[in-house]
Amino acid sequence: MTDTVAVLGPGRIGRQIALAFALGGCRVRLIDIKEGRSVADAERTLADARREIARDVGLMVEEQVIEAPAATAALARIEERVGLGALDDCSFVQEALPESVTLKRAAFARLNAVVADDTIIASASSTVSPSHLMDAVARPARFLVAHWLNPAHIIPLVEVVPSPSTAPAAVERTLGVLSALGKEPVTCHDSPGFIVPRLQVLLMNEAVRLVEEGVATAEDVDRAIRAGLGFRYASLGIFEFIDWGGVDILYRASRYMTETLGDERFKPARLVEQKMAWNELGPKTGRGFFDYTGARRDAFETEKVRALLRRLRRERPT
Repeated sequence: MTDTVAVLGPGRIGRQIALAFALGGCRVRLIDIKEGRSVADAERTLADARREIARDVGLMVEEQVIEAPAATAALARIEERVGLGALDDCSFVQEALPESVTLKRAAFARLNAVVADDTIIASASSTVSPSHLMDAVARPARFLVAHWLNPAHIIPLVEVVPSPSTAPAAVERTLGVLSALGKEPVTCHDSPGFIVPRLQVLLMNEAVRLVEEGVATAEDVDRAIRAGLGFRYASLGIFEFIDWGGVDILYRASRYMTETLGDERFKPARLVEQKMAWNELGPKTGRGFFDYTGARRDAFETEKVRALLRRLRRERPT
């Protein structure tokens, strides 16, 4: 675990990230770098951040996620600061500024003079490629994207995206820091949208189209997401569900929707077509995207049914 971290940007995601680090036992400097703003404006923003963090910690106590002494200790670990100052004692710096390449690059250029040579510098960008930012960082081998999902102090996932210049050791250190916080980091190659934003863009636009076309109301689409997709995918990964239902089901449903709706966006992915040709359809054939040979099929299906039943029990009104 790293001892002291800096979070640049006290906006919504920066506040949440600062709280996540503090809950994990780190000393945190939450910094407003004051680009083109007065000290008074920066101080007001930081005061608002402090109030919101205190509120969120209070809710965690009320919901029995943490106990009151842990909440008090976490708040005490967060220090608000206007301006960068020296950060040479911080082994990890998390940038959480607005999604502006110009703003982020300017911040990294300023960081170069105030951090130690081996400090990890991570961007929380959800859309900007690390390749478009890395050359603003002195020693780009220690730079990568660590994309936290909102609300960052609650959602376990953090997407870790190295640039072509990122050293493997920097990736491993970042994964270690995040895992020590209780997060669930995943790595992916530098590609627009990474993993979750890329999937979300498709899902959200399709949901809007359902409303545009009069298929369902926004309220009923949201109910379907909460009671169906959200309920299911809280216990199953999407590839696990493809296998469980059957790759052939996805293939046939995709072709039917492509033909009847007349839209190529529903056509099967090439790998789905290959799986059909290879008869790798899921547990029923022994292999899909995962291996189900031997006792694996029964173990997989039993585990997933149990997980869904546990979620059903938790979500039933008492």
